[in-house]
Amino acid sequence: MSEQVYAAPRRGLRIDDCHFYHTMDIPGHATIRGDWDLRGRLDSYLGLESLAGKRVLEIGPASGFLTFEMERQGAAVTAIEVQDDPGWDFVPFPPAFLEPLQGPRREVMHRLKNSWWFCHEAFRSNARLAYANAYDLPDGIGRFDVAVMAAVLLHTRAPLQIVEQCARRADTLVITDVHFADLEGSACCRLEPTAENGHWDTWWQFSTKFFTQFLKVMGFQATVTTHSQMLSGNPVPFFTIVARRRP
Repeated sequence: MSEQVYAAPRRGLRIDDCHFYHTMDIPGHATIRGDWDLRGRLDSYLGLESLAGKRVLEIGPASGFLTFEMERQGAAVTAIEVQDDPGWDFVPFPPAFLEPLQGPRREVMHRLKNSWWFCHEAFRSNARLAYANAYDLPDGIGRFDVAVMAAVLLHTRAPLQIVEQCARRADTLVITDVHFADLEGSACCRLEPTAENGHWDTWWQFSTKFFTQFLKVMGFQATVTTHSQMLSGNPVPFFTIVARRRP
């Protein structure tokens, strides 16, 4: 990928310019509170995968807690974030429902991207960020040792297409998402939105076998672990799948 494809850094941002998805301990600043607090649980979140000296592809970095923690562990990280247009992968509710949401969501995403760049500058990071289509990753980004899809696939209309894209570029895949124990035992996913609940930002609830069976089809051997992560002070059950390409 040419240098021009990577996003130009946003510098001189203030905290007030940002929306933080992750709670972050930022050099030179107090702890910034976000929705998710992954501090102290990163090892389980990434399935105990060692990242030192590895080239890592991260899909959907949000505020960048994983980006900069993986970099601190010795990884060289390339992050892929959603483009401004088309932007968020909205569930296709009727226009009368969605149109009032689109402007505010665009503003949140702009501020979320600011938070990644704010932290990038504060951590003096060397991580790269590309605004690209995760359903059709640019060939020019090259190959990676590990591809990380952490709490992102539930927000996408075609999650297996993103898994396939990452599998073309990495020999180890890490998939982390919310765990629904009642789905276990079958290779299935359950549609999250209904006409009644109006959940426009989340598409799916997954069983672990939904991914492990697909990964096996593509020639990967997977292991599964479970753990909990903190959302607004409350524990949420998660699973992490680490899949390695079979020789």
